[in-house]
Amino acid sequence: MYRTTTKFALLLLVTVIFTMNLLANDIIENASTSSNDMLIAQVNSNKYLYGIKLESSDGGGDATGAGIITNKKLRIINLGPVVNTEFDDYAPTVTGDGKTIYFVSNRPGSKKLPNNKNSTDFWAFKKEHKLDTVFTMLPFNIDESVDNDQLGVNTILNEGVATITADGKTLYFTGCNRPDGYGDCDIYRVTLEGDVWGKPVNLGKNVNSEYFDSQPSITPDGTRLYFTSTRKGPNSSGRNKYEEMDIWYSDWDDDMDEWGPAKNLEAINTKGKDCSPFICSDGRTLIFSSDAHSVNYGGLDFYITTYSPSTRSWSKPTNLGEPLNTKFDEQFMTMPASGDIIYFSSNRTDLSAQSGKSDLDLYVAVVPTYKRTVLITGKVVDECTGDLIFANIILRNKLTNKLDTIELNESNQEFSYVVTYDAFGDDDNLAGSVDYDVTSVHPKFGTKTVKQTVKRYMPIEDREEAANKHAEHIKITIPMGERPKLVAKIEESEYIRKSKTSKPNLANFNGLVMEEILNWSLHPLLTYVFFDEGSSEFPSRYKVFKSANETRMFSDTTIVGATLDKYYHILNIFGFRLTKHPDVTIEIVGCNDAVNEGEKRKGLSKERADNVYNYLKDIWKISPDRMKLTYRDLPANPSNSKDSLGQIENRRVEILCNEWDVFKPVFDKDVATLPQPDDMIFQLFNGIDNDIVASRKVVIKRGDEDWVVLDDIGITEPTYTWDWTSEDGKYPVDNAAFTAQMFVTTKSGAVCSSDPIEIPTLQVSTEERIIATGEGKTRENYSLILFPFGKYEAGPVNERVMRDYVYNRVMQTSDIKVIGHTDIVGLFDFNVNLSKRRANTVRQGIHKHSGGRYKSLDVNGVGPEDPIYPNEIPEGRFYNRTVQVLIESVITTTQE
Repeated sequence: MYRTTTKFALLLLVTVIFTMNLLANDIIENASTSSNDMLIAQVNSNKYLYGIKLESSDGGGDATGAGIITNKKLRIINLGPVVNTEFDDYAPTVTGDGKTIYFVSNRPGSKKLPNNKNSTDFWAFKKEHKLDTVFTMLPFNIDESVDNDQLGVNTILNEGVATITADGKTLYFTGCNRPDGYGDCDIYRVTLEGDVWGKPVNLGKNVNSEYFDSQPSITPDGTRLYFTSTRKGPNSSGRNKYEEMDIWYSDWDDDMDEWGPAKNLEAINTKGKDCSPFICSDGRTLIFSSDAHSVNYGGLDFYITTYSPSTRSWSKPTNLGEPLNTKFDEQFMTMPASGDIIYFSSNRTDLSAQSGKSDLDLYVAVVPTYKRTVLITGKVVDECTGDLIFANIILRNKLTNKLDTIELNESNQEFSYVVTYDAFGDDDNLAGSVDYDVTSVHPKFGTKTVKQTVKRYMPIEDREEAANKHAEHIKITIPMGERPKLVAKIEESEYIRKSKTSKPNLANFNGLVMEEILNWSLHPLLTYVFFDEGSSEFPSRYKVFKSANETRMFSDTTIVGATLDKYYHILNIFGFRLTKHPDVTIEIVGCNDAVNEGEKRKGLSKERADNVYNYLKDIWKISPDRMKLTYRDLPANPSNSKDSLGQIENRRVEILCNEWDVFKPVFDKDVATLPQPDDMIFQLFNGIDNDIVASRKVVIKRGDEDWVVLDDIGITEPTYTWDWTSEDGKYPVDNAAFTAQMFVTTKSGAVCSSDPIEIPTLQVSTEERIIATGEGKTRENYSLILFPFGKYEAGPVNERVMRDYVYNRVMQTSDIKVIGHTDIVGLFDFNVNLSKRRANTVRQGIHKHSGGRYKSLDVNGVGPEDPIYPNEIPEGRFYNRTVQVLIESVITTTQE
C-alpha cells in the first residue's frame, strides 16, 4: 500500500493552523512608510530585494471582510530576480524546515515542449534559514534526466502544482498529457530515492478524470486529498472550463487500498473559479483561492474556512483582505512547519520583479503571529550496532484511540508525524496534553513501544517571542534488537543461609560475603635448593641475607605469603631453627644432573654444597662441626635423568636432618577474610549474531574505581567463572558493591553494551557471625609432599603431618575435602589415577582415626589438572606431588 509509506511523513505545507487573526498582528518592523511605499535595497552586488510595507485601509471594502487585517501591517516581499524571472514562476511548496522551496516555472532550463517552447517544470531553491529573504544560490531544475522524457518528474510535457512532504522525500504533483494519464492533467505521487526522484505513480481513476485535475493538498494524516478539477459538479458544467474550477476531495480507503471516489466540496464551491486548496495542520482549516466569493478585491483572492466536526459543516469563507489580496490573482499559499512565514504566487504589479509586468511571481509574507504545531520525527535503530531498521511504525493516540501507520524503507528511513488539533479531543473539551504509544514492528526484531507525551500547542502573540520560537519538534529514536545481557549466578553463602532468621534484611541478599574466619595453613618444607644449569650461585628467587645483622628480625612464623613464599626462605628457616636447637646437626649434599656438559664440570656439586654451607656459617653463625658436607653426581633418589624436567630437578643441594623441629612444616594460624561463595558465574548473552562478534569483555568496577577487566571470556562461551579478585589479586575490604557490564565489539567496530548489574558485598566479622548464627568457623589447609616418585604410599613424613596436625582437627561439624595432585611429568591417565590413589590413602587415615565422626568427606584426584603451583620450576613440580586436605569446621567459642 503506497499511502502508508508517506502517510505520516506528511508535514506538507499544512503544519500551521492558519486562523483569521494570523495576519492581524503587528509585523516585524515598525516602519513609518505610507501605504504602497516600496522599499528597494541593493544586496550582494546586482541582486535586489524587493519589499513593501502595506497598510490596509480602515474600511477594507465590504464589512464582512473588514477587521481581518484592518489597521494592521504586513510585510510582503517579492523573492527578487535571483528567484523570479520574466517567465511565469508560481505554485510554491516548502519543506517542513522552511529551507527548501519547490515551485513551477517555464524559465530557460525547463524541458522543451514538442513545439520547442519551454515546458513548465519543477524547480527548487534553498535557504540557509527559513526567514532569509536574500538568495545567492540560483534555483535548479529538480529532474534533468533525459531518458524518461514522458515518465519522470519533469518531462517534455507540462508539470504543474505540487505539494512536498515535510521531510522533502515525497511529492504530490500535477502532470499533464502523460501516456498513463486519464485526462488533460492528472495528479501523481513520486518519492526521492537517494538523490534521484523515482518513477511517478498516477493516483488512479477515483482521483483523476478525463478533465483537468490538479493543485493537490493532502491532510497531515494522509487520509484525505484536496484538489482542483474541472469535472462536472453541482456548480460546474463539466465542459472543462477553467473558469468553472471546483475544489474536490478524495478519502483513502484502507480496505480497498486505494483512493475513494472524488467528492465535490459543495459548501465552498461557487459557480466561479474555486481552486488552489491548502489544508492546514489541524485538518480542518482550508485556505483557497476564488474569484466568486465576497468580499473580492479582484481576480483570485485568498479565503479561509474551517470545518466543525460537531456540526459537520464548513464555516463561511472569509477573505484574508488587503494587502495580501489585490485586484490581481493570488494563488497557491504554502507554509513551513513554524508558520511564521507564508509563500504564495501572484501576478500583482505593485511588487513585480519585472518593473510592473504582470507575470506570475513568487512572494513571501512574514507573519509575526502564529500557532505552533507539534511535529514528531523519529527513526528505528539496532540498539547494538546503531544501524537503521526499516520497521512499521504504529502511533496510537491514547485519548482518541486513533491508530496511524507508517512504513519505513530505504526511501523513507525516518518517520514524520504531525499532531493535529483533533488529537487533543473535542473542541469543547480540549486536553492540555495527549499520550502516544509509538510502536515499532519488525519481523526479525519483534515489537518495541515507547511512550511520548505531547503538549497542546498554543498561539504566541508577542512579536519578538514569535520571531524566536520554532515549531515544536519532538525527536524519537526507537531502539530494537537484543542488546548484550549479563546475568550473575551466585550461590547463596552459608552465612546468609544461617543468618536470614535473625537478620530478615538479608533474606534477599544475592552477592559476595567476605567472612572473617580462623584460618589455619600448613606449609610443608621442601628441603632442596635448586640451581641453574652449570651454576653454583643461588637463583634470584631465593631469599638470602647479606649480613648476619639482617637475621635478627627474622622468624619462621612471620614470613608473609603462601607456600612458595615461605619455601624461598628455606636457608633462613634452617638457619633460624638450627639456632633454636643448638644440638641438631645436618648433612648438606651437593648434586648435579650428570648428563649435560655444563653439569659434568668437576667440582660443581662441591661448589653448590659449599655455598649453602658458607651461607649458614657466615650469615647464621652455624658451627661448622654441625654441618656435614657430601658431594655426588645424581641425588640418592634422583628424578628421571632421561627427562629434561627430571634433569633440572637433579641440579640441587639437599639439606638432610632427622630432627622434626628443624624440618617440620611452617604452620600459620591467623584470622583471614575469605569469600563466600568461592566464586560466581557470569552468564553471557551477546544479543547479536555470533558471526559478527569480534571481541567482548566484562568490566567490573567498585564505586568509581576500576576493579578488574575480564577480557579472556571468549566470544561465544555462555558462561565465565570469576573468583571475585581484582586485577592484582585482592579481595574487597569494604561493603562497596560491584558493578559489572559486558561490552561486545562487532567486526565493524561498533560497541554494544549490556545494562550494568550490581552485585552487593558484605563484610562479616567473627563477632558478627557468632551473634547472627551462634557459631564461628575455621578453615584449614594441609598439604602433604614428598610422596615417593610414582608412589601413593604416604611415607613417614606425611604420616607425622597427619598425626600431629590433621587427625585432631577433624570434628563432627567438619566438611573435609581431600584432593590429590601430581606434576606434569608422565602420562596423563597414569597421573590422574595416581592422584586418586594418594588421596584415597589420606582418606583412609582420616576415616580410621576419626571413627567416621565428621559431617562430610569428599575425595578426588585431579592429576596434573588444576595445579596448585607452577610446573615450570622444579620446586613447583615437587610441591604439586601432593594431597591437599581442606577442613571447614563450625565451632562454638567454648570449642575454640
